[in-house]
Amino acid sequence: MVTGIEITTSQSALTLAKAFLIAHPVGAAIVGGAAIGAGTYFLMNKFLNKKEPEKPVEA
Repeated sequence: MVTGIEITTSQSALTLAKAFLIAHPVGAAIVGGAAIGAGTYFLMNKFLNKKEPEKPVEA
């Protein structure tokens, strides 16, 4: 069950986020773009960094 404190905290956090986006739209876009870029970089490395099996050394 949700209490009055949790609802108030949730609403105030949402209000704070909206105020930040309205006051700093370019900064929010830069931070969001950096987060998307970093996430994409790490996911691409995770899925595309396949190791080739080592070939035996021929004498």
